[in-house]
Order: sequence, then structure tokens, then C-alpha cells
Amino acid sequence: MSNIKIWNWDKKPRTMLRFIKPGDIFCLKINNNRYAFGRIVSKIFGGHTAEFFNIFLPTPNIDESHLKEAGTLLPVQLIDSYSLFDKKLETDSDWRIIGHNENYKPINMSNIYFVYGLEGSCKKIDIFDNETIASEADIRKYPRLNPLGDHDIKLILGSVRNHLKLI
Repeated sequence: MSNIKIWNWDKKPRTMLRFIKPGDIFCLKINNNRYAFGRIVSKIFGGHTAEFFNIFLPTPNIDESHLKEAGTLLPVQLIDSYSLFDKKLETDSDWRIIGHNENYKPINMSNIYFVYGLEGSCKKIDIFDNETIASEADIRKYPRLNPLGDHDIKLILGSVRNHLKLI
């Protein structure tokens, strides 16, 4: 029996922040005939971390076989899950939880960090919400703990997609 459940795009137009959890499969509308897909990896201090699959489809309908064959398109990103899924604050943005991967456990993600704080007292936080002091090298190496919104993610996906010529 499969541990991935997928439901219809129209089932849950909005998901409250407290109900978003690791393993949730999401879909985001890029434009009228292009949808991207991803999975919530973890919840941390600044939002939720997410991986984005190398899947772009003309409809928000996806099946388990797509997900099992999919690779990831870019490094794990910190997203503003409150604005994207719960309050839907950005105009022209449509992100929806469309499924769930039961018993999801992130693998090969032990060295993913974000940094935050002021110079001289910066910290780094991993995707499991573990915090340590950040070195100067860490500050240069890891992205800021700055949750990304719809516009930011679409810019990143667009540049990666165009570079790889996936569409």
C-alpha cells in the first residue's frame, strides 16, 4: 500500500498554518497553463522548509508515479507558509496542499542551514530547528533566514527552469 495520498486541487483551497506538516505535497500555479510541485520538509523558526520537484505540468493533477520518479530542482528553500497557504496574502498567488506523504523523513539533508542575526552575533539554524553560533564562513556560505514568497520562488524556479530547459 502506498504512503502517498493525493487529492484534488479544489479540495483544500486554503490550509491553516497549524495544519501544515512535513510530508505535505503542494502545488503552485505558475501561470494559467503551468503548475509546479513540491513537498514540505520541516517546520522551523522562520516558516517551513520545502523541496521543489523537477515537475511542471499543464494542470494541477499529479499522481504518485510522477512523485516517485521526480528529482529535486533546487536546494531546500525556506518559504513563507503563512502568506502562501493560510492567508494567501500575495495577489496572483495560488499555492495549495494537494496531498501528503505519510511517515515522510527527510534524507540527505543534514547539512542544510540558514543564518540570521547581526554581525558579530549571527546564528545558524538547520532544517530541524537546531541552532548554533555561525562562523564568518557560515555567514558567507548559507542563505539568510528569510522566508520566500510567491514572487521570489517563481523567480528562482524560472531561472532554474530556463537554465535547464525543462519546459
